[in-house]
Amino acid sequence: MTTRLRSWGRAALIGMAAFAALAASIGPARAADDLPLGICQSTAQGPAKFSAALWKGAEIAINEINAQGGVNGRKLKPIPVDVGNNDPAQARLSLNKAIDVDKIASLVCWGTNVMVQNGPLIDEADVASFTMSSGTGVVKASKLTQQLEAVTTLYCKVSAAHIKAKYPSVKTFAVLYVNYEFGIELRDKCEEEFGKVGIKLVASEGHPNAPPDLRAQLTKLLEAKPDAIYLAPIGGGTVALGIRTARELGYAGLLTTYGAGDTPDIYNLKLAEGNFFFVSNEVPPNAPEVVKKATAEFGGYTPAGYEYIWLVSKLIRETTKPGEAVSGKTLIAKLRTERDIQTPVNRYLFKDDGNTTRPLAIFTIENGGRKLERILSAKELD
Repeated sequence: MTTRLRSWGRAALIGMAAFAALAASIGPARAADDLPLGICQSTAQGPAKFSAALWKGAEIAINEINAQGGVNGRKLKPIPVDVGNNDPAQARLSLNKAIDVDKIASLVCWGTNVMVQNGPLIDEADVASFTMSSGTGVVKASKLTQQLEAVTTLYCKVSAAHIKAKYPSVKTFAVLYVNYEFGIELRDKCEEEFGKVGIKLVASEGHPNAPPDLRAQLTKLLEAKPDAIYLAPIGGGTVALGIRTARELGYAGLLTTYGAGDTPDIYNLKLAEGNFFFVSNEVPPNAPEVVKKATAEFGGYTPAGYEYIWLVSKLIRETTKPGEAVSGKTLIAKLRTERDIQTPVNRYLFKDDGNTTRPLAIFTIENGGRKLERILSAKELD
């Protein structure tokens, strides 16, 4: 028995020594490994359009940075994180894989319910996270999550001010919203912000995610005779359906939405040319030409993908030595300490509470594309 124990002990020591040697050989080589960066993806009707644009923008930045040698000697590698139909449970499975298997150093994602319910997971994994969700509760659920998108309050405030200035005859409005946390919040924030400029909410109707038909909801809204209708779904496909259905039902009043309308299917919708505007993100004239072209083709989320990669790369270079592990806490702390950052596209004001003030713009549709009406800078909106 004693002999067997001694033999086992020697074998264990040999095994531990071999493992230690293997670990030592792996450690220094990490500097030459790929640097994986998570990018949420979806096959759902609306989010699929956003995810394609986000991925394209990220791809442009990754190609540029990798052509220059990467970050700290490591090439950037995009990792798709499937959130399904904005499903928190599906997102958790994908996030666990991205964190445990792919070893992502950061993440960009959207979906108020996805981000809120998975906030603790992001913090526990020490992953710097950026969100394209407009929900105000997202950054409250995670200390390591920072907004890249404008929140619902800001979107509604800009829309209300524009209507008050340009459409003074509008005194009432209705809201068609996706019937879960984000849509309900957008409805409520718009009621508050529109009310501040004297425009009253007279009706609201919810719909499921990616509805096949909106005639019942819009028929009810039109019974209230609103001067304007705010579309608060989560995807460009639903915005297009809402515009088309409203016009088919004979509604000639003002239609408006937020960044969900900043997609090619809206640009190419003739019924959106006239009495419609949306608030979204502008790509200024001095932005990289490749970003401007991709935005015209893929939609308004394209620059966000580009800026996500640009920001993460900058933060890693400035806080992490070659061969050193990337810490989400360190990246986010650096971002909030620096606070005022000009990317190749936009100027951002990153705040300690995770909220961000970013430029917004007002667009109409003309000749198969978005027509810029006005840009509001981050400083102006802060």
